[in-house]
Amino acid sequence: MRKFIIACILVFLTLTSVVHAQFMADIESGLNLSGYNDVRIPGDTGTPFSLADIGSSASLFFRAKFNYAFAERHTISILLAPFTKTYVGKLDYDITDFAGGGPYSALYEVKAKYKFNSWRLSYRWDFINSKHLQIGLGLTGKIRDAKISMKGKDNTGTIVESSKKNVGFVPLINFLFAWKITPCMDLRIEGDALAAPQGRAEDVFFGWTGCISDKAALKIGYRFLEGGADNNAVYNFALFHYIVFGLMFRM
Repeated sequence: MRKFIIACILVFLTLTSVVHAQFMADIESGLNLSGYNDVRIPGDTGTPFSLADIGSSASLFFRAKFNYAFAERHTISILLAPFTKTYVGKLDYDITDFAGGGPYSALYEVKAKYKFNSWRLSYRWDFINSKHLQIGLGLTGKIRDAKISMKGKDNTGTIVESSKKNVGFVPLINFLFAWKITPCMDLRIEGDALAAPQGRAEDVFFGWTGCISDKAALKIGYRFLEGGADNNAVYNFALFHYIVFGLMFRM
């Protein structure tokens, strides 16, 4: 993962040294809320349960995207999106097997953590870039750094804990659709998404951007992150909602 991030930075530095480019930092924060989060680990023999049923509250999130736009229609970007959600509460029933650990008793409170860090390198070509409309498609290479862990007690009150970690590469389709209401204000849909027999992933933003100066703009909207995998090792599909407030800086 560290090598991937370093490689992304080197790509950016190379591009800025050979082409005239416009740099933009796109910083987001706001509230994150958990939708469904269904888990079965191992995917073929584990006990199925829902992390969302355990209980979680709204939490702050932070993510940063750095873009280089060049030759009018081309954009290279790096996304750094760390993410961890904590679930605390009682189970609806005993979990006999989670990631090789258990049993987890429904009599006692459990604490689960869902980590899904995402590091991405994207290229997008805007095949339409007119006065009122911008539409682009591209490719994203994503490094997924995921881990689900849980700590609780068995029926005798003995502490039990287990976890499952997964780091892997995921290719995605990158896209942007922006309706330019004025030269410095738009409504947009943008993100990364792809579905395959092994699973799916969607990270999509719907919102408004508007200038507050020559080099800065506000960003307000809604983002959803959804997807998961279904295989012998892991079954997990989750949905998260984001209330987004952001700043975009041009250089």
